[in-house]
Amino acid sequence: MIKKIVFAIVAIIAIATVSGCGGNKEKSVENNKTSKDLKTAEVATQTNTSGACKEEKVTLPNYGDPGKRLSNCFVQYPGEPSRQDKSYYIVEDICGQFTQEFIENLLGQKLNRIESPQISTLSNCTYYLDDKEYVMLVLNYLKAENQKIGQEAMGRKVEKNSAIPMDNWVVTQEDGEINSTYFILSPEKFLSLQRSSKAALANDKLIDFSSKLGEAIKNYK
Repeated sequence: MIKKIVFAIVAIIAIATVSGCGGNKEKSVENNKTSKDLKTAEVATQTNTSGACKEEKVTLPNYGDPGKRLSNCFVQYPGEPSRQDKSYYIVEDICGQFTQEFIENLLGQKLNRIESPQISTLSNCTYYLDDKEYVMLVLNYLKAENQKIGQEAMGRKVEKNSAIPMDNWVVTQEDGEINSTYFILSPEKFLSLQRSSKAALANDKLIDFSSKLGEAIKNYK
C-alpha cells in the first residue's frame, strides 16, 4: 500500500514537471515571436522614414523633356539649350525638385504635407512637420551680398558655418536663435531655408538638416 502511494506521488511530480517544461517552451516560443514582430515593426519604421527612390525618368508638368529622379528622391529638371556649361541648375519649381521624399530623407522623419506657393511669381515650397510647424525653402535671384548687409543692419550675426559643405551664410538673431540659412548658388542666386518657429526644428537639428541639404546640392548652380 505504501509502495503504491509513493508511486502515485512520483507520477504526480513527473506530470507537474513535464507540464511546467511545456509551459516554459510555449512561453519561449511566444517571446521569440514577440521579439521577431518587434524587429519587423522596427525595420518597417526605418523604411518608412528613410526610403530611397528608384533612379528613373519622370514626366514633368509643362516640360517636353522628362526629368531624372535620383536615388535620394531629388528630381533634376532638363537643362536649357542656352546653357553652355554642364552644371546642373536649380530651377523655380522647388516642390517639384526638392520632393517630399527627399526632404523626409534629410530630416529622418515623415512630413505632414507640402505646399506650393499661392502666388505664381514666388519660388518656394513649404514642408509641414505637423499641422502647424514647417520649414520653407525659397529660391531668389538677388544679390546675396545685399542679404548679408541687410541682416547685419538688423543687428543679426551672419557667418559661414563649416558644417555646411558649400558657400553659405547662417543668420543668428540676438536671442541666439537661427533666423535663416542661405545656400549661395551664385553671386545673384541663392536658396534660403526658414522655419515657422524654433518649435519646428531646434538650432542643432536645423544645422544638421542644412548640412545634409548642402551636401546634396553643393555642385548645383
